[in-house]
Amino acid sequence: MITASFFKSNGKTVGFRISGHSGYAESGSDIVCAAVSAMTMLTINNISDGFGIPSTVSVEEASVNIEFKLETEDERGCILIEGLKRELEALVSDYPKNVRVK
Repeated sequence: MITASFFKSNGKTVGFRISGHSGYAESGSDIVCAAVSAMTMLTINNISDGFGIPSTVSVEEASVNIEFKLETEDERGCILIEGLKRELEALVSDYPKNVRVK
């Protein structure tokens, strides 16, 4: 199961940790993992490269774990992270055995 946790600071969502494998299908054919990966990377790239907002990212490929945090509470970054959270919650409604949002 993919688990997504979100970090708050001063009432704003400033980061997240996503880990695990959905188990929906074999690696390389798993549409749930592909969707989560695409949403996650789009969010990170828009924040970091698109807006140039200072942030940190940590990836542990062996354990399928990615952690991302804003270095400042930039409103645009917080909005994009909240958008990721809403999209993952929508995915949970279709794949409740494969994705969990904390």
